[in-house]
Amino acid sequence: MIINKIYTFILLSALLSGFGHSAFADEPVHPQLGATYVKLTDGTKSFAISLSARIDDKRVNIENAPLTVFAVNETGRKQLGSVNTNRSGKAVLNVSPDQQLPADKDGFYNFEVQYAGNTKIGNATRTIHVQDAFLEMSFSEKDSTKNILVKVMAVNNKGVKTVVKEVPVDFYIKRLFCLYRFGGEKTDSAGVANADFPKNMPGDTTGKVVIVAKILENDTYGTVELVKDYKGGSPLVIEHKAKRGLGDTDAPLWMVYTLLVLLSGVWCHVIYVISLVIRINIAGKRARQGA
Repeated sequence: MIINKIYTFILLSALLSGFGHSAFADEPVHPQLGATYVKLTDGTKSFAISLSARIDDKRVNIENAPLTVFAVNETGRKQLGSVNTNRSGKAVLNVSPDQQLPADKDGFYNFEVQYAGNTKIGNATRTIHVQDAFLEMSFSEKDSTKNILVKVMAVNNKGVKTVVKEVPVDFYIKRLFCLYRFGGEKTDSAGVANADFPKNMPGDTTGKVVIVAKILENDTYGTVELVKDYKGGSPLVIEHKAKRGLGDTDAPLWMVYTLLVLLSGVWCHVIYVISLVIRINIAGKRARQGA
């Protein structure tokens, strides 16, 4: 009796699991949509977007998926542009600084990144809520100490720029393959953060370096960066090394004499071999004539 009950339970479990699998087999997969906001130096607003989904217990990047970015406020929405993901499931959409963006009553921008989905993959939406921030960079020098100053401002709900306090700003120098961080602090009551420029930092032949100031992934302002040239580095001195070769007039005398001796020996052997060939040829002709 007990065995029959166990068999019945196993059979019902199998039927129910099969029914559940068939019921959800045709449902679209729920994707994961990621988006970050970066305001560039020229005012361009850049959106870095990624789209993936878990299929058969594996994270798969969704390729060639159409994504649309909107700016939304209380009165409606405005489409900013569309872009398709690449083979890595990523895409970048840049919004020109000349494009007018609607803000909400508090002066914030509300962006929506949307993926419409298809029969296999469901739709997804990601929202970004940021206030428009501005960076201004200046340079000062006192007692051989060079200082980089960055002022941070934001637009309030009245459309007026006001200073931003207590926001972290990082300072970098752009090198060939990376950014070299040389300072970082929060803005003061005047909205200013500063960092001392590294001493003996090499620049190009004119001493120019590229300074990058960034607000990184802030909850209110997103990522904001400012890039500016600064002639505060140590000028790069290019040393022209004297050319040294066997045919140069600047070659050491011992090298010249050694070369002459070696070449003379080589040519003497060549002339000796040629003379032997000529003598052998003449001797052969005489031997044939005598025969």
